[in-house]
Amino acid sequence: MQKVFLLVGAGLRCEHLNERAKEVIRNVEEVWVDVYTSPFPGGLKECVSKIRPDVKVATREVLEGSFEFSDSVAIVVPGDPLAATAHAALIVEAKKRGYEVKVLSNVSALQAARSKSGLSQYRFGRVVTLMYPKDGIDFTESVYYAIKENDGLNLHTIVLLETGYGKDMTAQEASKLLSKYEDLRDRRVLAMARLCWDDELIVLTKLHKLKDIDMGKPPHLLVFPSPKLHPVEEEAMTSLSHIVSL
Repeated sequence: MQKVFLLVGAGLRCEHLNERAKEVIRNVEEVWVDVYTSPFPGGLKECVSKIRPDVKVATREVLEGSFEFSDSVAIVVPGDPLAATAHAALIVEAKKRGYEVKVLSNVSALQAARSKSGLSQYRFGRVVTLMYPKDGIDFTESVYYAIKENDGLNLHTIVLLETGYGKDMTAQEASKLLSKYEDLRDRRVLAMARLCWDDELIVLTKLHKLKDIDMGKPPHLLVFPSPKLHPVEEEAMTSLSHIVSL
């Protein structure tokens, strides 16, 4: 019998699980949920438990440790399955162990951010992640240079914020970390919180002012619009966001 390994994208809320995903969750031998990659409204375990009560919780140690799964297994992850490198590594390992691998895609925060920004989908540059300082190492420089590189090509920049290591970075914290760069302080930025959740919030403001805005619970991310916007982009961006004292 062919061993089967499935990565199932849960999207950004429980309602995003489609019938194909639910069928897979019901019929495989074993179901795990990834609870560390990103917060999920109401909890991803609680969502999947409505379909499969015996669901197991996959911590970081489970997903990045020894590969110990049954011959028919589904791992349900927030967003799109291959947005996190840990999930790509699982596919590589599953292939090595003789599994047939299938991926059920879903909407990700990256896709939602592009759409809900009002900015042209064709003008997004390299995506970068802002990490908390660790062991005296400042990780803001790589983010700064990614923004400036995209600026040079007149592209928009999505800045993802660290999550999944016991503490999820907020837009306020990101503002404080990046505002040390003088040429970013007065840049307009879209701060996005809990995309596709019931209490989704999208704010357009200047980076240094974001430090005083409570965006609520994570997940959060930032979008830096390119230096020159098409008039349609400008109008759509301002229409879709709540503008705070630019």
